[in-house]
Amino acid sequence: MRYSVIAKGITPTQAEAEIRKLGITDFKPARLLGQFFCELSEEKIRALTAVSGIVLKPVKDYKAEQVLSEVAPVESLSDVFYLLRSYFNPPLTGTGLTVAVLDSGIRKTHQSLRSKVVYEANFTDSPTADDIFGHGTQVAFIIAGGMHAVGEKAGVSPSASIMNIKVINDTGIGSDEGIVMGIERVCGLAEQARKNGLWITDDLYPNIINLSLGGEDDGDADNPVRAACRKASTEYGLDVIAAAGNSGPKMTTVMLPACDPEVIAVGAVETNGELAIWEKSSRGPTVQGETKPDFVIWGTDLEMASHQKDDEYLVKSGTSFAAPMLSGLAGLLWESGRRAYGEAWVFSWREAKKLAPYFSTKPQDAPVNKDNVYGFGLPAMGSMLGQVSQTDSTTQQGTEVFPMFMMMAMMASMVGA
Repeated sequence: MRYSVIAKGITPTQAEAEIRKLGITDFKPARLLGQFFCELSEEKIRALTAVSGIVLKPVKDYKAEQVLSEVAPVESLSDVFYLLRSYFNPPLTGTGLTVAVLDSGIRKTHQSLRSKVVYEANFTDSPTADDIFGHGTQVAFIIAGGMHAVGEKAGVSPSASIMNIKVINDTGIGSDEGIVMGIERVCGLAEQARKNGLWITDDLYPNIINLSLGGEDDGDADNPVRAACRKASTEYGLDVIAAAGNSGPKMTTVMLPACDPEVIAVGAVETNGELAIWEKSSRGPTVQGETKPDFVIWGTDLEMASHQKDDEYLVKSGTSFAAPMLSGLAGLLWESGRRAYGEAWVFSWREAKKLAPYFSTKPQDAPVNKDNVYGFGLPAMGSMLGQVSQTDSTTQQGTEVFPMFMMMAMMASMVGA
């Protein structure tokens, strides 16, 4: 059976040495994340289990979930975000953002995604990094599809860049191993970009990992994917954003890795009408008792690029498409902040989450505090963008203005701005 050997309490080098002591040479290393994947016999399992500082986990499967809609989109995502971006002069387009999409591959020849993919890698048993299953193309479109123009079908940040990291195969299945190796690659690219002195806005400097996939939450904090996500966030400074799952309305259905405290879990609300949770959006708490999701955003009947033809579009629903909407929104917020405070200003959802009650909105009958249906709520995008760009950068510098603009966003929301 195939296992992940996780260094927990010893260094990756020490863990690798223990593996080699047993005569194992055919293993796949994810050294930046302190994990190694290999086949283990019962005898070697017992030997490694006895080593202090090593955790063994059998490799599990993951899948990408979605709901294909047969109805027309109830509201155009493209039009909504076109108006939001156009509020600024020049318009915001998410330039400088690079999102690593760990998914089923991307149809990069689609008319809305040409020249968007700046890097790709394949960690599946599929022959190419193309999207045969039909999921990653839609996720990429939500983040960065199309261009900023009237009537153009486009995602949230059309000037953002995409890294196509294929971890879901052509039948819609992935594994701990493939996902961890994908996260390892993105962390390596971030580390390489830093060593090469690249600006954080460079196309080859990943800022966000988007995981619109998941497995059942088993309450195991040492799960290989959860462990990798935590390291990507805390040691490599990457926002890790994941779909909450489509198993609602039952409670305790938030998927892994969205269940991890270091991962930004995104649920879905109805795109049309009043703010209301999508019935299938997964609910918390997690098995370990964490209140999740963290945020909700639109995720139903959304029009997206097709993975089958370069000029076709289709309509789908799911938290898989809510997560990349939050990823793409980071590009607009970050670009707005850089205009006001300079290129050194950085936006991250993991920092924003600390002040989320001040810039998020919920239905009137929802709990004021973070809850297991809406999380903190729907980010008040217009208020956030408007206030971050209007603060006087000559009196406030860098991240010091962050709490201030969040408070201003709260006040703007209260008066209906």
